[in-house]
Amino acid sequence: MKKYAALTMIVLLAGSLTFAQATGEANRAKEETVLHLWMGIPAENGPQDVIDAFNREFKEKGIRIEYERYVNNDQGNLKLETNLLSGSEIDVYASYGGLTRVAKRAEAKMALDLTSYLKRDNMTPESIFGETAIALSRVNGLLYSLPTTLTKTSFLINKTMFDEAGIPVPDSWTYDEFRAIAKKLTKGEGLDKVYGMFWNSTQNFYEMQARLSSRTLGGDWMYDPNGKETQLNHPVLVQTLELINNTMNVDGSAPSHVDTVTQKLTMENMFLSGRAAIVVDNFIIRSVKDLQQYPHDFVTAFVPQPVAYKGGDIYTWAQYGDQLSINPKSKNKDAAWEFLKWYATNGVQYMAIGGRIGLANTLDKDSVVGRFFKGVDQIIDIESAKKHFIYNKGDNLTSTTIFTKAPEIQKVMNEECEAVMTGRKSAQQGLDDAKARADEFLKK
Repeated sequence: MKKYAALTMIVLLAGSLTFAQATGEANRAKEETVLHLWMGIPAENGPQDVIDAFNREFKEKGIRIEYERYVNNDQGNLKLETNLLSGSEIDVYASYGGLTRVAKRAEAKMALDLTSYLKRDNMTPESIFGETAIALSRVNGLLYSLPTTLTKTSFLINKTMFDEAGIPVPDSWTYDEFRAIAKKLTKGEGLDKVYGMFWNSTQNFYEMQARLSSRTLGGDWMYDPNGKETQLNHPVLVQTLELINNTMNVDGSAPSHVDTVTQKLTMENMFLSGRAAIVVDNFIIRSVKDLQQYPHDFVTAFVPQPVAYKGGDIYTWAQYGDQLSINPKSKNKDAAWEFLKWYATNGVQYMAIGGRIGLANTLDKDSVVGRFFKGVDQIIDIESAKKHFIYNKGDNLTSTTIFTKAPEIQKVMNEECEAVMTGRKSAQQGLDDAKARADEFLKK
């Protein structure tokens, strides 16, 4: 009987311990705050590293974050906004493409005013992210998001092709020098033709003008200094459009706009297959680093865009992006702020593996460099990447600050530039017409 009694006690004790353990786990589960983060980047291109690092660091504080990717296109942004409005489980989310979407979401009460948190933590964002970045992030004087990345625009070049052609990698060049190099790099015919340049004109002509013209005119290249009219027929803009048209339709050193549209050519399939030596933007760096989907062995280098002429100021167009906001309907706003603050000042470094470079001056740049080159140091030219993409020492950074009727003006620019590229107008006539049409919007 004593044995049975002892056995019964052991069973009861074990049951009590199991119950206590289960109760403890349940209580801890109740105490844990789970945040939901929505961004437009595939998890394997940085966000998963962010999540893992945050969850390790904040485990003792009882905060954990989960990731949901939305596709950064019209349909994906509509999905995000629908979920924000419905009050579903979104605590923190990223907006892309400058201030336009942030402003829209702030005005629709889909983004929380961060003023109280900034004051509470005695945080001066200008001292961390820079005065320009914060000025360009304010909506009616308030911050509804924090900018987390800085993208310096540059061309990507196939350095291997340059080396084989005996062409030095340029640290500066003019339109004329660029045109001559693009012609020299072009060879072959038909489907085997390799082009010196690919402009990606399906994307839009406005972006091409913005990248090149801002080198000489600064970020507000579209507007006359008086702010009451545009300067869309400025000589630099005319030169820029003539350069693009000449490479496409005169020299044959770039695919024509018609071929680009009808053949559905993209920067990825032209550059990473070795069919183009230069591409107009560096936003495909994530694809350059993805050797599984885009296997290649040539070396990619970063170079500045050419300038219209020598002399005068030379600007580097910069985009402050990946704006992070808190959903006003979040039930965990304090925890969401902890994540947002951590990400903007520290966690964004983990995004470098996917080619996104953090903005804050609190970041360890050596760590960013190491993550950026991890596994791809043989196919990316390290020095040019540091100089023209990662670091911004000595750069005369510029960004757009005037957005008056910008969507309407961009539409006009695209239409008139397309008329030039398809031979219906000269560059001068097309941009004269663009200015006349755009100025009408500014009068309204």
